[in-house]
Amino acid sequence: MYKQLLILKYLRRKLAPMFAVLAVMLCTAMVIIVISVMGGFLRMMRASAAKLTGEVTIYSDLTGFPNYEELSALLAKLPEVEAVTPVIRTYGLVRISENTRTVEVMGIEPESFNKVCGYKDTLHWKTGDLLAMLQSSEPLPSDMPEDVKRKLQERQGQLEAIDLTDAGMTFAVPSLWTREQAKDAVVLGIEVSPWARRDVQGRYAVENSALSSEALLTVLPLTQKGTFASMSPALRKFVVVNEFKSGLYEIDSNRLYVSFTALQSMLDMQSVKVWKQRDPETGEGIGEPVMQSGRASELMIKGKPGVALATLDQRVREIVELFAGERPAMPRLWVQTWEERHHTLLSAVEKEKGLLTVLFSVISLVAIVMIAVIFYMIVLEKTRDIGTLRALGASRTGVAGIFLGYGIVIGVLGAGLGLALAATIVHYLNEIQDLLYVVFGFKMWDPRVYYFDRIPSQIDTTEVTVIVIIAVLSSLVGSVIPAYLASRLNPIEALRYE
Repeated sequence: MYKQLLILKYLRRKLAPMFAVLAVMLCTAMVIIVISVMGGFLRMMRASAAKLTGEVTIYSDLTGFPNYEELSALLAKLPEVEAVTPVIRTYGLVRISENTRTVEVMGIEPESFNKVCGYKDTLHWKTGDLLAMLQSSEPLPSDMPEDVKRKLQERQGQLEAIDLTDAGMTFAVPSLWTREQAKDAVVLGIEVSPWARRDVQGRYAVENSALSSEALLTVLPLTQKGTFASMSPALRKFVVVNEFKSGLYEIDSNRLYVSFTALQSMLDMQSVKVWKQRDPETGEGIGEPVMQSGRASELMIKGKPGVALATLDQRVREIVELFAGERPAMPRLWVQTWEERHHTLLSAVEKEKGLLTVLFSVISLVAIVMIAVIFYMIVLEKTRDIGTLRALGASRTGVAGIFLGYGIVIGVLGAGLGLALAATIVHYLNEIQDLLYVVFGFKMWDPRVYYFDRIPSQIDTTEVTVIVIIAVLSSLVGSVIPAYLASRLNPIEALRYE
């Protein structure tokens, strides 16, 4: 009982232990905040990466592979599979308003691609954005001629009728934006546009978008053998009907989507009739033509809810192996999960998170040293008290237990207060940043530099529990040496101590 009474007495009457509690609190809060921000950043990147490629992807090289419809139908019959979508992936040049850049071009079927990858949710511009732009514009001058005013009002009414989400999902060019030489639609990554800019809040302005602009796309067709289908590249004009924002800057600054059939046609990957024999003189086909299957670059698969990724991966591999085994001429097919496909990017962020956690944990050793120093000072100051306790019959273990218990109490108080402080800061992190910006004009997380608009943060219960336990154990470790020294004091010498 005397141990608890002395611990409470020392806590109430001494200022030095409060500094030890403060050190533990700050170190605990610092590590939790860092690991929460990095963990939130990693979770957001993983969520974005998972949506970009489906859970499992079957792919070949840039030349693609035939009979993808048959393989897709086989996969769709699996009880573990919810949806399958074909994709064509290639690289080319896009020219928008005198600005030319290299891009990754993907041909997709919007409906099935949406089921697998949540494509519709990534479309950034909505009909309301156009309405907001119209409402924010200056009113028409009163002295404007009636016929001009009527034409402008009609144009505004036409703009209000445009459904940007529907345009992005159907690749249909709104009648108001139709060009004579550009009848196909394209959806750009939001950073592909030459006018893309973000304000201090990380928001894009619709008036700076590439909506309704012409985009000249250039790609190079390849045969299935990997040779050039022709010496001339394929060119086609498109109209930008929307822009997408996936959540990964590297994707949004380099990718665009077009219709699967449009890209298939440009790359000469569509189904065609071929003749097994041709007349040597005229070059005309002899006999009945055979339909040669079209090609796709990839098949993306989404599993049904509750199906483990490893299970889905294994079932898909079995089907692909059986399918390819029956077709010796089939190009080699690879199967990858989304984690394997984005391993380089995600592992880099995971390592950075681990490195920062270790560095800040090393800094937290300051708390251990501070506790050891403070407790050693208390041992020196309470030498006569220790001598009295020993003279009254307290054992060495009992004396050591006082200071070890003291360390545990300081660790629990410091870790608890640190957890409360960290939870508050993490929960209101973006509000704190906004306040700092209003008061000092300073932003810790500038959304014009980082991709995510808001600071990603989320407290992980398991990680926080481990950090709190380590903080308490650190306090206990810091009190071990002073506790040992106190227990070794000779009671006679301690009573004589001045």
